Amino acid sequence: MCGIFGCIGTLDAEKKNRISSSLKHRGPDGQYFKEFNSLTFFHARLSIIDVAGGNQPFETENVILVFNGEIYNYKALAKQHQLSLNTASDTEVIIALYAKMGTAAFEQLDGMFAFALYDKQEKNIYLVRDRSGKKPLYFSPNNGFSFASEINALLVYKSASDINHQHLKWYLQKGFVSGENTIYNDIFEVLPAHYYTYNVETHKISRSQYWKFEDYFLSQKIKDKNVALEQLDDLFAKAVEKRILSSDFEVGAFLSGGIDSSLVCAFAVKTNPNLKTFTVKMKGGFDESEVASLIAKQLKTSHHELTIDYDSLANDYEKIVTSYGEPIIDESIIPSYYVAKAASEHVRVILNGDGGDEIFGGYRRYVLYKNYEKIKLFSGLGRNILRLLPATDDKNGTLSKLNRLSDFFKYEGDEQYFSASTDLFFDAPGFNKLEDGHYFSHKSMFGTSFSLLEKTMLTDFYGILPKILFKKMDIATMQSSIEGRSPFLDTNLMEWSASLDQNLKVKGFTSKYLLRELNKKYIDGSVYKLPKKGFEVSVKDLLNNQLKEMYSDYLHSNNPYYANFIDQKYIKDFYLQEGKINDVKRYKGLLVLLNLEIWHKNLIKR
Repeated sequence: MCGIFGCIGTLDAEKKNRISSSLKHRGPDGQYFKEFNSLTFFHARLSIIDVAGGNQPFETENVILVFNGEIYNYKALAKQHQLSLNTASDTEVIIALYAKMGTAAFEQLDGMFAFALYDKQEKNIYLVRDRSGKKPLYFSPNNGFSFASEINALLVYKSASDINHQHLKWYLQKGFVSGENTIYNDIFEVLPAHYYTYNVETHKISRSQYWKFEDYFLSQKIKDKNVALEQLDDLFAKAVEKRILSSDFEVGAFLSGGIDSSLVCAFAVKTNPNLKTFTVKMKGGFDESEVASLIAKQLKTSHHELTIDYDSLANDYEKIVTSYGEPIIDESIIPSYYVAKAASEHVRVILNGDGGDEIFGGYRRYVLYKNYEKIKLFSGLGRNILRLLPATDDKNGTLSKLNRLSDFFKYEGDEQYFSASTDLFFDAPGFNKLEDGHYFSHKSMFGTSFSLLEKTMLTDFYGILPKILFKKMDIATMQSSIEGRSPFLDTNLMEWSASLDQNLKVKGFTSKYLLRELNKKYIDGSVYKLPKKGFEVSVKDLLNNQLKEMYSDYLHSNNPYYANFIDQKYIKDFYLQEGKINDVKRYKGLLVLLNLEIWHKNLIKR
């Protein structure tokens, strides 16, 4: 992993130091600037492949490249296209392939990547991002074109950036700002599976899409479970193997005790029998360390149990939140930060299970959409019963699930989707109807060729996955200079998964059906029956203990920033008092508002 930056113009020493400092955590092994014809390129390197020969910015006679990520098929591409190379790095393969094929080279790359390639003859800067959006890349077309791996680096370069209040409302309604927009007027995000072309002479910018996940859903469906299992076994083995072998450093794996991470570890020990696995044991959290330990014993991994008690959370929390450059809703930024920090003391590369839910149907809302009409029939009776039952703060308890199910059928369309996913302030008074909701309209977004389940999964793939989950893991791991790799996002595996019949993803009321069946082959016992948890924390416990003083100072102030977007009386009446709304939604909403206040206060400090 690395950090990249570039801009039109040159920088003085003070600005270079600030930009280098803002990205050093992404590349502690070296920070290098390159100036060429009034252009500046910067690369902060975390060495993973070709330690000796992979320094950047990488320059040839015709090209300058700054690259963040890993190309897993770079050796195969070099052999297939008979590329003449001077190093053993995947970076040079990108350049050589571009020299041979032009922009058609981008769709040949299999990996996680975000890079900027400058063609000296055409005077074009190409900004390119991987298919699923695993690696981040932002740009600003104003006051001189600039780009960076993180928003904070652009804020350092620009010194200030105007906040788009409408986009902030979208964030508070949905949990993220869709498309290439951010909460800033002049900072944009390169879309996954796209490349952007910026000409330094005409200052014109355009974008092109080189891959569409939904196209693969239109292929002939695989319906036979045994055939699908055999193919999945082979494809997943190759996906894990290439992520281990394409590293010059030892590769470990997160083991949360769930299906996805258990499968990753089960396949990883085939390539690395001495695999180091890491589980977080959290005080005040949903502890899966006991189950993870049993799985580690079955697989005979070198297991590390990382105990986190959050004693330092009050001191760390502002740093954790502000590292994202935008406010973020996901409470698992907390355990993700600490587990990455602890794992970085043992390995430089870590495997994780990101993408398994979105690709193979793991979320409970997928069961709702798969059985939509059946469940709707019984929702009315259940809603009347729930009115008589008390509130709960147990996110994974039966009562909490029933409450969310009741809420689900109170809404339609986009509001229904967000009630079952991010579940924020979309129904708060004073908010307009979701104005950019067309992007997330299940019943019309992808046309009549897709089932409601498939539309929901595609919606998550293009929205929540890159905008929340990948962003969380990228920042959490890179804060500790550790690289996260996700076998479920392998190109061949993703494209193949789209051809599965939906009953192999959600069968009846069983989510992630095919992965559960594969898990039975490799993990003894009943781990495949576990509910999904991942690295979770009790938000209620944190706000009432470690973050209590901070939460009180920010949210009980007379002039909070959130009052610009949400009716303050509504928050005081329903969120700052217990018993008015479901505890799960209440405490999550309070944490989101706290994150907003922290982000805004630190933005003003710049």
